[in-house]
Amino acid sequence: MAAIGKIREKSGLLLAIIGLALAAFVLGDLFKNLGKSNNVDKDKIALINGEKVGVQDFNRKVSQQTDLFVQRNKRNPTTEESYVITISEWNRTKREVIMRQQMTELGLLQSIGNMKPQISMDEFMSNIYSLTPNREVVRFFTGDYNGQIAQDQVKGFFDFIERGVNSENAEERSKALEYKSQWELFKGGLKDVLMETKYNNLIVKAYYLPKALADADFDDNSVSNQVAYFGVSYKNVTDEEATVTDADYQKYYDAHKTEYEEDIASRKIDYVSWVVRPSNKDIVDLRQQIEDYYKDLESADKRDVQYLVNRIGDNKYDSIWIAKDSLSVYIDSAAFAYEAGTVLGPWEENTAYHIARIMDKDMRPDSMRASQILISYAGAYGAKGITRTKIGARALADSIKGAISKDKGAFEALLVKSDDPNAVQTKGDFGWFKDGAMLAKINDACINGNIGDVVVVETTIGFSVIRVDDKLENTPKIRVAQIDLPIVFSQETFNEAYSKAIKFAAVNRTYEAFDTASANMGLGVMKSKYISDLAGGILGLKNSRDVVKWMFNSETNVGDVSNVFDFEDKVIVAVLTEARPEGIKTLDEVKDIIKPLVERDVKARILMEKTAGVKSLSQATEFNSSIDTAFVSFATYSLPKYAPEPCVTGRFASAAVGQLQGPIKGMQGVYFFKVLVKGSTPESKDIQYMQQRSASVFAQSVYPNQRDPQKVSSYTPLEENTEMDNNMFFFY
Repeated sequence: MAAIGKIREKSGLLLAIIGLALAAFVLGDLFKNLGKSNNVDKDKIALINGEKVGVQDFNRKVSQQTDLFVQRNKRNPTTEESYVITISEWNRTKREVIMRQQMTELGLLQSIGNMKPQISMDEFMSNIYSLTPNREVVRFFTGDYNGQIAQDQVKGFFDFIERGVNSENAEERSKALEYKSQWELFKGGLKDVLMETKYNNLIVKAYYLPKALADADFDDNSVSNQVAYFGVSYKNVTDEEATVTDADYQKYYDAHKTEYEEDIASRKIDYVSWVVRPSNKDIVDLRQQIEDYYKDLESADKRDVQYLVNRIGDNKYDSIWIAKDSLSVYIDSAAFAYEAGTVLGPWEENTAYHIARIMDKDMRPDSMRASQILISYAGAYGAKGITRTKIGARALADSIKGAISKDKGAFEALLVKSDDPNAVQTKGDFGWFKDGAMLAKINDACINGNIGDVVVVETTIGFSVIRVDDKLENTPKIRVAQIDLPIVFSQETFNEAYSKAIKFAAVNRTYEAFDTASANMGLGVMKSKYISDLAGGILGLKNSRDVVKWMFNSETNVGDVSNVFDFEDKVIVAVLTEARPEGIKTLDEVKDIIKPLVERDVKARILMEKTAGVKSLSQATEFNSSIDTAFVSFATYSLPKYAPEPCVTGRFASAAVGQLQGPIKGMQGVYFFKVLVKGSTPESKDIQYMQQRSASVFAQSVYPNQRDPQKVSSYTPLEENTEMDNNMFFFY
């Protein structure tokens, strides 16, 4: 909102309010921030295995992606969306560099002059015009990975660009340049995809499962042993009985600590906020303002109302005709009861004050149906390949109208004259359309005409010979000029909250002081999750990238308190509570996470001691359990009647027939089993099928997953073994 933007200009006023005593505090924090990147190469985003990623080149790519966002969404990206675009481009650039380096080393790319190694042009074009094109090509032309494209469709796209960029028609030239820009951007990404696909194909084709292993795999899946078993659930041990000691935690941690390794450093903050809401004085002032607007709207000449609304309202004037039950419930009935010129309101709705003036009243159909014969001319909007002059187009349209007026049946025959490419197929029929949905002149012609009338209407697309085919009955409609005034806080109210925050930050410069003061002042302390240095912000704080940059400032230490950060409707002060380096987490950091697992191990130890004397499966009833029997192979995923228990089912295949096995520690309890019958190996083995299946599973692990980009692929180990000096944090 415009009102929010005005509130940003506050620094000078606040320093006057807070006093010169705080100036050193504010400036000190500023100089601290300015000094954080003095040693950073200003021309280098990153160094990847010794290869420089330049700032200018990277920013150019980000700019291209931003332009594409604008083309697709018809608006500029928000601050948060811009950062997402930047990080996405960084991930793509990083991946491209690492993959290109690997493939260059393997000799899989072509070097041309001073250009970076890349796939050959023949290889690139073969993927464009292939009968089975790359799925990214399919998505580009159809919008769907599973779409269908024809070679003629691809050729037509490039022909349009080649023809259109030099077209004298401004619209066609603009569209061709837009398509060309999209294609150039896509082409770079497609080369990266094809390069990685080539690398993955090499890996997949190199995979081979030896026959001996395929034979063993076949047995694992085909040979089933009949097994009798029972389990004793950990629920048989109460939490009180299972006392966990520090030694238990340490033992589990020592055995599993590599499972809790962090690839990147992360940090956490606590913060307090002062939410800014309109004060009582703000409400009084806004009510007076809407009353003043009421008087202005009431006294304004009808011709000036549109200008007035656009100048002072938070909305724009809309001249559409409105049917009953379409306005706010606060004014809908009154609006149709009062005369044109009446001003309604003010009323409060959706955190804003509103007033509305009835501009016009009329009886109009809600929907109409019409047909068109379009006669275009050179220079009209969308007139591709039309050489007819405007005068000639008007004469032809009048001639067609005259012919139809004499013979109503001539309309269908004259459709061949239409410049609408779908006219013959649709018979020129618009179908039913709402009042206001068509071009204004066509809409008005249908409103004012009678069913069966034929009129000629001039619009931006040419001359339209319109036949009014049908209309619904007229209903009351009105046009309304509405002014919206958002209920927002004032500059003064924002300054008051900001001054409280800056005083808090100036006085409480340690974690202990922060914690004590927030408790004494009744300020709710919010806690962030662990945040990495390239995170877009803090969850719950919109556009909070600056907070992350402060957290990872080289001079910010645990216990340091921040300066004030201001957001759209709040100001905050933060304290850095944790700084976790990359690497294996400490026991204290994972203690809460591993607690249920340590408790499970303690209960397993207790149960294994209690069941150590079991000599027969028949003793299952002593432990509130029962014997189950099932045929289980080595590849069986889940133990029937229980759950996945790989440590138990894995022992079925190697156990001797008739021997009691147990107790065995599992995921849900401890188990006992006895193999009753050993399965036999089938005489016929489909070894080739097992090899093909294994190759298919391997291929799925190599190729990136579109639905799960985080899934480990062939690229993952390459990045893990890359030497990288990443300066992204200092630039973004």
